Amino acid sequence: MYIGPRLRAVLTRLNTASSTEALRDGLVDAAGQMGFPYAALVQHGGLPRLVEHSMAVTNYPDEFVQFYIDNHYFVSDPVYDVSQQLDRPFNWDEITNFIELADHQKALFNEARRYGIVHGITVPLHIPSESYASCSFARPEPIEITPSLMTTLQIVAGFAFKAGLYLHHAMHGRNVCRLTRREAECTALIAIGKTDWEIGQILGIAQTTVRYFITRAKQRYGVFRRSELVARAIVDAQVIRYDQGKDSKGTESADDKPKHG
Repeated sequence: MYIGPRLRAVLTRLNTASSTEALRDGLVDAAGQMGFPYAALVQHGGLPRLVEHSMAVTNYPDEFVQFYIDNHYFVSDPVYDVSQQLDRPFNWDEITNFIELADHQKALFNEARRYGIVHGITVPLHIPSESYASCSFARPEPIEITPSLMTTLQIVAGFAFKAGLYLHHAMHGRNVCRLTRREAECTALIAIGKTDWEIGQILGIAQTTVRYFITRAKQRYGVFRRSELVARAIVDAQVIRYDQGKDSKGTESADDKPKHG
């Protein structure tokens, strides 16, 4: 697959998935195109709690998943341990470079072999305000690691995670914050590294007004750091270009007018 029209088609499919099942099918199809019959997109909240609190999208065999749950491997899965140490995709062959496997962890890998889950690549997925997550791609045969493969897996995993969070939050009743146009514009400019002064110059507003909109956006999400605001807004598709959302005269809505007094 790699970079090109096929990848764009895969990302569009993930981005427009209307159900967890559709997302799983899109992720599994993408994995298959890259030579991986298995894929697992999971938040590390603990599998017994996934039904209510965390996200799990996978085509791992039901028997293996049940073995995993029954033996509480969500507590000591070495793939999860390493994914929480790294900010890059890693080959499962690297795992022993970071942790020493205990006997029960070796038993997990031995059981996985029975189902063809032998060699894999995991993409760590870290977003502030969300629990750690990862997306793993697995196959029976050894993997030829190339920069193109690792980059493509990272892109696919990132898009799948964003879509999965949106579906999961909608399914479990999390209200998605709605930023005003000015709040979203300021957040988008923060995301590309602009200072408050630069944002003010770009939007034609005072620096104090920029701070007002950013503060109010953080309050909507209940976060304290700008990085958390940006991450949450990206996941909720609230980041827009600063020239989007204007009416024909470029005027502001009543909600975008700073309140004084």
